[in-house]
Amino acid sequence: MLGCLTYVTWLPSAAQAYEDRATLGAAVGYAGLADADGLPSHAVHFALSAGGGIGDAWSIQGLLSHSLFFDESPLQLSMAGLETVYDLDNVRFVPLLGAGIDGIRSVQSREARGDFALHALLGFDFVINRRWFVGADASGFWLATNAYSRLAPFIGTVALRASVRFDLR
Repeated sequence: MLGCLTYVTWLPSAAQAYEDRATLGAAVGYAGLADADGLPSHAVHFALSAGGGIGDAWSIQGLLSHSLFFDESPLQLSMAGLETVYDLDNVRFVPLLGAGIDGIRSVQSREARGDFALHALLGFDFVINRRWFVGADASGFWLATNAYSRLAPFIGTVALRASVRFDLR
């Protein structure tokens, strides 16, 4: 994934999809735990994001999300993270690649635990107009602290989102 992100930084871009703009978004979707030994493995996922452009095709954004895993012993995952996203083009459909770091808090049966994760994002946006867009994405999270965690080493999310952009100038 890092190789892909390094490669796309060399691609020319005349688009101004993110430069001098802030973005707010909300998403809803699915989260799943791989190899959830004794843990619920399917969840409803909610997320909020806020970010801004750091170049003509790059943005950086903060993420807050919460996933509710329903089972006999429900599990809740709350995440706070930071990611950078590369906007591959500035047309109606905009493919996205991203990577980030996250802090994860899991709560089950009144027992809480903190973990750190790295994630990769693959998605697209559909530009409705200069201000509004909708999109979908899939993210894979690798728990860097998995050796000490009861969570599965990989968490996946798939979400639909709506976002609004604001010009900063």
